[in-house]
Amino acid sequence: MGWRGLLLALGLLITQPVAAQEVEQQAVAPVLVLDLERLYGGSTYAESLRAAVEVEAEALSVENDRIVADLTAEEQSLTERRPTMEPEAFRQEAEAFDAKVNDIRRARDAKEAEINQARAEVRVKFFEDVRPLIGQIMVEKGAQVVIDSRSVVVIVRVADITTEAIARIDAELGAAQ
Repeated sequence: MGWRGLLLALGLLITQPVAAQEVEQQAVAPVLVLDLERLYGGSTYAESLRAAVEVEAEALSVENDRIVADLTAEEQSLTERRPTMEPEAFRQEAEAFDAKVNDIRRARDAKEAEINQARAEVRVKFFEDVRPLIGQIMVEKGAQVVIDSRSVVVIVRVADITTEAIARIDAELGAAQ
């Protein structure tokens, strides 16, 4: 066996452990990746938590549409009556209308802020509730950390546990009561 044959044999010996090591690293990833947005958006449990808040948001939207229609009609009436009104009477009605609109806007903004706060609280609750399940998957896979996929530049597919986590959450938590 010449130098070339010896180098070829050494090369085969060196690559075999590397190939085995690559397979082993794929089976146990020390760092797992989770797409938090997909987890929150794709879980039946998260959907059920969001549902009550979204019912409130839809009701607010319907109520806002009704209020806008009422205020538009009131403004149109005031505009149509203006030519026949005394300037002082029109000014008083216009100021009262503006004050009413501003009061309504503040009330609507407060309700919208409440809904946004409720959405944020639902999101926090979801991640608090699923953290133990994610921890179980992490331990089962022998990982030491789980990071958000937005922090990852390149990933080996086996490290992404999002689909598995969604299935586990839906199986164990189902729909919120």
